[in-house]
Amino acid sequence: MKDTEFEPKAKTAKNGKKSTKVTFKKRIKVLAINLLAMLLVIAILPCLVLAWVDSYTNHGETCAVPDVCGIQLEEAIEVLGSEKLGYAVVERRFKENAAADEIVMQYPAPGSSVKEGRKIGLVVNTSVKPNRTIPQVIDNRTYREAESHIKASGFVIERVDTIPGEKDWVYELRYNGKRLANGEAIPMGSSLTVVIGSGQVEDADEPVFDSNFDI
Repeated sequence: MKDTEFEPKAKTAKNGKKSTKVTFKKRIKVLAINLLAMLLVIAILPCLVLAWVDSYTNHGETCAVPDVCGIQLEEAIEVLGSEKLGYAVVERRFKENAAADEIVMQYPAPGSSVKEGRKIGLVVNTSVKPNRTIPQVIDNRTYREAESHIKASGFVIERVDTIPGEKDWVYELRYNGKRLANGEAIPMGSSLTVVIGSGQVEDADEPVFDSNFDI
């Protein structure tokens, strides 16, 4: 009777030990799978991030900057667009003998390697001449001295007129018929008339005497 009562309990204990072993093995297996998955994520994630960054920044996709100097702004925009490049007008300046809206300079230089989408800086010519101050030559220089100063300042001597006065002394500068003053500003490259002394002095009026005046 006693042996019979204790048999089921012993069997249950044996089965419990077996069940515990199976559960432990499953936990080890799950842990190993999780660790392996984590290692794979750690190894693959940086590669995926780098691939995304390269794609987002167009890494490795470069092109040569075309030469757009000497052509009109509208045409330059089309040329840059065909190369998948943008543009920005960074300055407008006057260049002699260049047409209005002509590209006179660009950044980066032609042939430079840049990423697609890069904006190319353009310097565009303007037809409006900037003003420049005339040199201080009026009533201050001889014509020979004034000539070099006028030309060095970017102006053109269109003609030379004379008036009675000290020979070759500069008495006036005129622009479009207007008499200028020292320090006045006019468009760069303008043509000027220089008025100098002829070397002759106006004769003073002869005195007129009253014949009835008794000296």
